[in-house]
Order: sequence, then structure tokens, then C-alpha cells
Amino acid sequence: MRTKLQHILNRISRNPDIDKGDLSSANTLILQGITEGLAVDRASVWHLSDDHQLIHCLYLLDGTVLSEPDISLKRSDFPDYFQALDQQRNIVAADAHTHPHTNEFSQVYLSPLRICSMLDTPIRHHGLMVGIICIEHRQPKQWHTDEIVFAGFLADIYGRALSASERMRYQSELEQLNSGLEQIISQRTQELTQSLEQLQQTQHRLIEVEKMASLGRLVAGMAHEINTPLGVAVTATSHAEATLLQLEQLFQAGQLTREHFSQHGAAIKNSIAMVNTNLQRAVDLVNSFKQTAAQGNDQQPEWLELEQFIAKVVSSVESLLKQHQVTVQLAIPAGLSVQSFASPLATVLSRLIENACQHAFNGQSNRQIQIRASQTAYSWQLEVADNGRGMSQDELTRAFEPFFTSRRSQGAKGLGLTLVFNLVTHLLQGELTLQNGTPGCVVSLQCPITLNTTSG
Repeated sequence: MRTKLQHILNRISRNPDIDKGDLSSANTLILQGITEGLAVDRASVWHLSDDHQLIHCLYLLDGTVLSEPDISLKRSDFPDYFQALDQQRNIVAADAHTHPHTNEFSQVYLSPLRICSMLDTPIRHHGLMVGIICIEHRQPKQWHTDEIVFAGFLADIYGRALSASERMRYQSELEQLNSGLEQIISQRTQELTQSLEQLQQTQHRLIEVEKMASLGRLVAGMAHEINTPLGVAVTATSHAEATLLQLEQLFQAGQLTREHFSQHGAAIKNSIAMVNTNLQRAVDLVNSFKQTAAQGNDQQPEWLELEQFIAKVVSSVESLLKQHQVTVQLAIPAGLSVQSFASPLATVLSRLIENACQHAFNGQSNRQIQIRASQTAYSWQLEVADNGRGMSQDELTRAFEPFFTSRRSQGAKGLGLTLVFNLVTHLLQGELTLQNGTPGCVVSLQCPITLNTTSG
């Protein structure tokens, strides 16, 4: 390569503008080096689109005038030229009007600009061709090998400038990110602190809301349950009043017959019986509800021998078991004694047995309830398990809610398990759990062997 070209390459390669990331300065430097070293009229930098369907001129040096023209060439308009670009090799055209790769430009580009010769060399970045350096001359020019190599070296230097520009862009973005990181962290910390405070406030509000919701459900359930018998009683009373009025009207009109008197009297008696039945049902509901809140302040704990105690409780509900054709199996360790309240514990057991008899079985013949007991150093456990249908997830979740029942149409009040839960947790000082077994359901209660008599 000629000494002049080597000198220009060395000068451009060592110029700090190449590596400082300013593409405008790098373009100016490289294009001026081309026109100076090769003594050509024009030099330009073109970038390929990502799909290689378009090439766009970014910088053009024509003589001493540097510009950024808005020129784009489409593959569809110049297929031979783009096919040559696809080979990613130099396009060397001493006579661009006749060269097979450039003759497409003759009328629309070369002739209007009076260009005769062209040398296009690829620009590569990260190993990929991203554009070209286009060198043009208005006089016929034979391109020598050292000139082609010189142009290739400058194209590689331009690729270096692209890398510097990309690096500087990344560095700028990183610096901006770092400069804002502390502020972002501070802002996020403040937001998280505020969110935590809001969550704590929300938690307190939710607890209060849940308390009120539970109370609301309790009141609504109680109102609903009592409203049904009272509504029937009111309707029956109204019917009795209307029947009595008809009877009076017939009497006053002198049309009252023995048959009328008998029919109307029977209707009034039926209405009165309906009123009494539903008022008694309301009374029973209130009493059952009162039982669920029983604290047992008048109860005294005593030591109970579980095997004998549970056998007596089962014997007391023998008629219920026969009615529902259910057998009870006991697995109680001999000699297991615990301190508890006899009457509430008997209520818990009898209600669990009653609940299993009424709800656990669906037409099956072999109906069984197993009552198992065990103990640890500080507590005793009691399990009441049936081999019935089991419970849905919704039933398991709501089983202890007041007035929740799946058999309301059959007269169930939905207070049995609520009473059991309150007696176990408040009076017997234990814990109660309910889960599906294999098959059926298992109700487990765990209580201390010795009660804390100072607890409320």
C-alpha cells in the first residue's frame, strides 16, 4: 500500500474521535480521509435496514460539502445491486454504467450526478454487515488493489466507531440508571413503608369489619330462623281472625248452620295449633341459641374416667342410634382419667353423635361411628369419626357458623356444631378441628388433662 494511504489510515485510526462515540465526527474524519487518499469526488456512508430490504444514506461528502441527505434505495427497485450486497464483498465498478451490479443506477442516479466509477465496501459490526461505504468518481477510474484495501480498512474503522457509539450509549444509559437508582430505591422504600402502614391499617379495619360481619351474620341468621315460625304464627293468626269474622257474619245474618260452625271451628283450632307449634319452635330456637353462648360459670370441673363416662353418654342416645341404624365403636384406653366438666362434655359428645346420625349418611346400610381417645403428657384427644359421605369444602369451612346447615328443609337449626365449638373452646379449654376422613368426617378435640380453673 502506498505510503500516503498508510499515513492516512494511521492518522485516522489513532484519532480519538473514532472511539469517543460521536458518529458525526467519525464520519467526517473517515469520509475526508477517503477523498484525500483516493482523490475522488464523492464518498458516503449507507446503513442497511434490519431486513436488508432498504439502504439509506446517512452522510455524504461531495467535494468539501458534508451533508445528511434523505436518500433511500429499495431492493425491489435495484435487485441486482442488493444481490451483490448479499455476498458481502466489495463492488468494484470502473464503469458503473455498464457494470452488472451497478448498471441499474445509470439513468436514475449515475447520469444525473455525472458519476462514472463506484467502489462499495461493506461495513461490519459484531460480525454482521450493517452498511457500506460508497466511493464515487465523476471520471473513469481503475480501482487499484491498495485502494480497495484502503477502503476496506476505513470501513473496519467505521465499524469500530459504531462499537464506540454503542458503548457510549450503553454507558450513558447505565449512568442515568445509576444516578437515579438511589432515588428509585429511596422512593420504593418510602412506598413500601407506606404500603406496610396501609396494610397494617387495613388489617385492623378488616378485623373490625370481620367482627361486625360475624355479628351481622349471627343477627341475620337468628332473625331469619325466628322469623320463619313467627311468620307462620302471624299467618295462622290472621287466618283464624278471618275465619272467626266469617263465623260472626253468618251468625248475625242468621245463616249459621251446624256444618258451618263445625268447619269454621275446625279451621280456627288448626290455626291455633299452628300458632302454638311455631311459637314453641321459636322458643326452642332461642333456648338453643342461648346454649351456644353458655360459659359454664356454675360448672365445677371433676375427674372423669373416660371409658365409663363415654359409654354412659352413648347409652343415653341409644334410641337415636337405633332410629338411624347406626352402631358406635369405642376405642378408649382403660384407666384414662381427665379433669373436665361432665355435663358440657356429655353435651359435646351427644351433639356430635346426633350430628353424624342426621347428616353423615346417605342411604348406606353399614353406618358406623367410631369414638377414639388418646393422651400425651399434658393433653388428651378425642375423635368422633363416621364412615359417611364426608363434607364439601364449603361445608367444612362454614360448619361452626351459627345457623349453617345443609338440612334446613328437614328441620335442622344449624346450631349443633356451634354449641360444640363454643363449649370445647371456651369451657373445656380445648381446640376443635373438623376434616374429611377416608371415608366420612373426623371431629377432633384436644383438651388439657388438668384444667386451668382460673381461666374465665
